[in-house]
Amino acid sequence: MTGMWFLLALIALAGACALLYFDRSRRDQTGRVRQIWAKAQGYTYDNVEERLPAQFHRAALAKQEYLSAIDVVKGERRGESFILFDLEETATIVAVRRRVGSDVDIDLRLKSTPPPKDSDLDLLGAIGPRVVFATDLEIARRVCDQRMVAFTESVPPHVNMLWSEGEWTLGSLPIGSSGREWDSAIEAVARLSGILHVLPPVTEPSGLDRGHHDPSRPRLRDGAPVEARPAPEKRPAPQGRPAPQGRPTQQGRPASQERPASQERPASQERPASQGRPTPEARPATPPRPAPPPGAPRS
Repeated sequence: MTGMWFLLALIALAGACALLYFDRSRRDQTGRVRQIWAKAQGYTYDNVEERLPAQFHRAALAKQEYLSAIDVVKGERRGESFILFDLEETATIVAVRRRVGSDVDIDLRLKSTPPPKDSDLDLLGAIGPRVVFATDLEIARRVCDQRMVAFTESVPPHVNMLWSEGEWTLGSLPIGSSGREWDSAIEAVARLSGILHVLPPVTEPSGLDRGHHDPSRPRLRDGAPVEARPAPEKRPAPQGRPAPQGRPTQQGRPASQERPASQERPASQERPASQGRPTPEARPATPPRPAPPPGAPRS
């Protein structure tokens, strides 16, 4: 009996090793095919990027931060950058980056796909073969016009989900798809990204740092607080005209009304003594008359 169980365990182990070998071979083959496809299109290829899935949190990438991105292709299509990668035997993801992000996220998925688990996504309704969910129904209702209806009817069926996150528009398709399906998926996500350009932009740039700024204090245009700008140098107040000796100064006169020293007449402008009023010439003194002798008659 023990020998039979041991034989069954050996058979199970051999089957698991065979499955791992075939899976590894298929993965290597898919990686080589994608690398050749990327090189033919002029894109860049990387084997693994561990932190790439952690940038996204909705739809097919919800709670998948622990997985790594495999067979990553980066390039540009229709003037917008995109990333295509596999999420470890889960799905193939296409992400197109918009130039301006938005706080409003939209989710479009097939009617056969389960609804999203995000609590902030509300049901808007069905548009063509897909169902629309959004974080702001009023804005999403204005976005879902005739262009959106025509787009949903033209999306290839192998693109299961389409959604937006901030500045990214994403789509998912089954693992093991071909190069033609990758091209059509990138084209569909890029078209949706162009439609979502009408979404309102983010309320505040993500690069703005307010960690060390008090909101109650004003901020200059260059981003520095008011205290960072040096204070202007204070000039000394003009000194008043000194009072002449023997003449009392007027009391109660403010210092601002005093005549500054700079307004005093310079010494070079004083009137020279030669240009003054001429002094009258001195007259010669008349000699005194001699006294008459005594007894002489007076004239």
